[in-house]
Amino acid sequence: MNPNDRFVDLVSVHFPDAEIQSVSPLTGGVSADATLIDIENADRSRIRLVLREHGSNHNGHGAALEYQLLDSLLALGFAVPKPFGFGDGEGGENGVSQLPYVVLEYIEGATEIPSSEVEARITTAAEKLVAIHEVATVSLPELPPRFDPVPELLDFLPDNAEWEGLRSLLSHMRSAAFSGNGVLLHGDYWPANIVWDDGRIVGVIDWEDAAIGDPQSDVACACLEFRYAYGDWGSECFLNAYSARRHVDPFRFALWQAYVAAAGNCSMDNWGLDPSKVQAMRAVALKSIREAHAVLTPSNTASG
Repeated sequence: MNPNDRFVDLVSVHFPDAEIQSVSPLTGGVSADATLIDIENADRSRIRLVLREHGSNHNGHGAALEYQLLDSLLALGFAVPKPFGFGDGEGGENGVSQLPYVVLEYIEGATEIPSSEVEARITTAAEKLVAIHEVATVSLPELPPRFDPVPELLDFLPDNAEWEGLRSLLSHMRSAAFSGNGVLLHGDYWPANIVWDDGRIVGVIDWEDAAIGDPQSDVACACLEFRYAYGDWGSECFLNAYSARRHVDPFRFALWQAYVAAAGNCSMDNWGLDPSKVQAMRAVALKSIREAHAVLTPSNTASG
């Protein structure tokens, strides 16, 4: 049996008259297996598709919700992949794949940032996140809430004596839930999910962790990722660019900074990275948790 036969069956569900021209795996994902599929329709038009199949590490949205969210964002004029179809896996509707999947438009461009354009592009990325946070959520499908980092943060914190003070502080915190209006959150806003062409963002991809909630959660995630990529300066550059356009609460930012850093510290062994890179990223994550702890300490803030 030709290993590409299953792609033929799947494509025929969504593009009945199309022929597959080529199939190649896409690398870099953790929670989904992505495949690039070039097809030609009966009218000779060609389309590049991305098939995202939810793997065993997937803990994001189901295929139907991912499809609905992208369709809604596209209708609002956002640069996201056009969704062509989805399936819920074996035994369900369109069950031509053993796994839940979404078929998307492939957005041409690059995620790498030229060294001469880093500051300008980080600023542009921050501006794009501001725009995401200003989307009218009434136009979107129902997404999970993300307002309070503390319950999961307590689970994510390393289990050793260094973190007992922060654990105690969080456990006795009066309230850590965001009390403002929830905004659209991308949920995984980092350089590899931002597609560029000639200095412009032409696509924001991988919305499987989107939610409604505290904007500081997205800002903290992005700052940590730009810190991994460009050091402390990268994080500061993103935070300064974002906060110049939308308020950032230092206390809430510190809560989410601790959350995303502790979550990353717990899971980065499963990201398929070189051990030396994991070691360097873990040092950054632990440093970020320590910095957050200093901000959250009662003598340094009246919030909480």
